[in-house]
Amino acid sequence: MGGPIWAEPIHDLEFVQKVLSAVSGNPSRFGTSKRIKGILSMVTEELEDVPLYYTVENLSSAIHCNTPSLLQFCSALLHAGHKVSLSHACQTAIKTDAPPATIWDIMRGWEKANPVKREKLSKTSPAFKILSTEPSLDACFTVREDANPHSRKLHLNRFQENPQAFWGPKARAKSSGGISTDLQDKSKKFQNKRKNQTTDPSQLKTFPCKRFKQGLCTHGDTCRYSHDLEQTKEEKME
Repeated sequence: MGGPIWAEPIHDLEFVQKVLSAVSGNPSRFGTSKRIKGILSMVTEELEDVPLYYTVENLSSAIHCNTPSLLQFCSALLHAGHKVSLSHACQTAIKTDAPPATIWDIMRGWEKANPVKREKLSKTSPAFKILSTEPSLDACFTVREDANPHSRKLHLNRFQENPQAFWGPKARAKSSGGISTDLQDKSKKFQNKRKNQTTDPSQLKTFPCKRFKQGLCTHGDTCRYSHDLEQTKEEKME
């Protein structure tokens, strides 16, 4: 890890509470009042004396196991006697005062309940080294009520949402000028546009039967495609 890092509280909670009061008292004043309220509510719930955070999916990826839910992981930390909170910086982030040894003991406990295939792990891999150590903590993943923060229970708009459907990088510029603003245009344009496609059953007799060529067609005269290979060759030449 590079440095230096700021290890002191990153929020002025007195100021945050004043902004929350202003937004709650006059929500129509701001177009983004719901998002302001959601993010600042998360800020008031964050641990002040923990500068960094873990993400549950990265912890799981390190030992190649499936991922516990946020509530399960937070509950395991609370059962172990540690403080824990979510973070406004990332949807799957967890802040805790638990030491790294406890974090990995909890992940080892999770892996015991959801085992990975040890034989597929390289003996020099971090996953093998981590899982080769027996946990000194008996992790409990029973979900606790206090593991779910108030802002999450209220379903506040805590993180930025896409402003519209198919939001993101658009299609490249067209040769005629301008760009496509609807990513569905392309799929509609080329839908069912396979080469030589036809929907008229009477026209299918102009196409040779591939299975007949291989000696595999069992439909005989009732086959929708032509078994007269010489005729179809002549029609194609015309």
